[in-house]
Amino acid sequence: MAHLLARFLAATALCATFSTHAAPGDLDTAGFGLGFGKVITAIGSGTDGASAVALQPDGKIVAAGSCYNGSNYEFCLARYLASGALDPSFNTTGTVITAIGASDDFANALALQPDGKIVAVGSCSNGSNYDFCLARYLANGALDTSFNTTGKVITAIGSGDDNVYAVALQPDGKIVAAGYCNNGSNYDFCLARFLANGALDTSFNTTGKVITAIGASGDYANALALQPDGKIVAAGNCWNGANDVFCLARYLASGALDPSFNTTGKVITAIGASGDYANALALQPDGKIVAAGNCWNGANDVFCLTRYLASGALDTSFNTTGKVMTTIGASNDVANALALQPDGKIVVAGYCSNGSNSDFCLARYLASGALDTSFSTTGKVITAIGSGNDQASAVALQPDGKIVVAGYCSNGSNSDFCLARYQGGPFDARNCSMDIDGDNQTFATTDGLIATRVMLGLTGNAVIGGITFASHATRTTWPAIRNYLVTQCGMSIVP
Repeated sequence: MAHLLARFLAATALCATFSTHAAPGDLDTAGFGLGFGKVITAIGSGTDGASAVALQPDGKIVAAGSCYNGSNYEFCLARYLASGALDPSFNTTGTVITAIGASDDFANALALQPDGKIVAVGSCSNGSNYDFCLARYLANGALDTSFNTTGKVITAIGSGDDNVYAVALQPDGKIVAAGYCNNGSNYDFCLARFLANGALDTSFNTTGKVITAIGASGDYANALALQPDGKIVAAGNCWNGANDVFCLARYLASGALDPSFNTTGKVITAIGASGDYANALALQPDGKIVAAGNCWNGANDVFCLTRYLASGALDTSFNTTGKVMTTIGASNDVANALALQPDGKIVVAGYCSNGSNSDFCLARYLASGALDTSFSTTGKVITAIGSGNDQASAVALQPDGKIVVAGYCSNGSNSDFCLARYQGGPFDARNCSMDIDGDNQTFATTDGLIATRVMLGLTGNAVIGGITFASHATRTTWPAIRNYLVTQCGMSIVP
């Protein structure tokens, strides 16, 4: 209860203040990258690219991807100080390169444990095809030998190539990885769950592995998220017999498909004229599911988003259809990453054509699905980083509202890790106060009682039972009150 009280009081206190910041959507030239707001880092001897980014509680930034060592690709990580400088306490150089498999190793996703350890996952060659692979590092950049004795794990899932593109950490320390695996003729969604020591978790589908056919063929899971109730949501693209479309699957903690999700545990959604690819996924505090990627509008790829209810149905409060398509650049726009702000806004990052090559690009949406015009006046930002093609792969939000984007950028001959940090505007600019019922007054017998019951963990009618609301109060039902506390006060409350 004390924890919930602290969160509630902190949320309401934050909403009482507002400070002047640079315009949302501007590069953070004052605090990142020596006045440029961007950083480019060469790590290996050739092509380097960041596929994932995460923020430590101390403000340091960890990026992971793949780097060429002169003969093949290997896992590589870089850790930056909040200023954008490499962190010398991380392997003395701020960078780490790790060989995992027999030849090429590609790190595609990243997660930070509460104890400071870093988990990187991807696809590694076994000499003939690719398998799921994981590496865990100590906070100093050394491999963690308590993880499978070597700090590395390689696991075959299907009958051919197995590729990991997403990872999530359960509160109990278990590691869930998702991607796609060859079934002998095409690809299916596949997941694996590992214990904290690196062993497969046999309580997950008895083998620690799950393979799921979603569409007619060719099912690729690209993103993963864990619900507070332990359910696992995966998203990607699936072939419906004519085109690729968005597809999602939700699993119980046991690894079985969740029949409360669209009755089958699976959802397939067509968005554009053809070719819809979901590359990112996030869960709202109210249980709604947001997916983002790129969709064909008949002429080009554009950013596209869908929002689903917890049941798997499209959320028609999101742009009336549950779907949004947005043109950003001169032609092809690809959304690779997604993050949800505490105020309910949605940040999407990827790359967009400028007519001759590609640049980093971002879009920020209101909870309604409309573009947020407080973000660079149009809701869109396009940024050239390197000397040619720049592609953003990942995004993370700082507590101060700043937006960190990572990917790979051309240096003229190959590519390097690159990061940019943007002003986002403070998250505390929300309409949060102790006036929970919205009657423009604060009373212990209404607002105070509601707050106390919520802090005790009560929900539904147990929160509002016996309370007499003013006739002009705007929030008199549990759904309305919960939505206010979640979207305006930043609280996480079970539906």
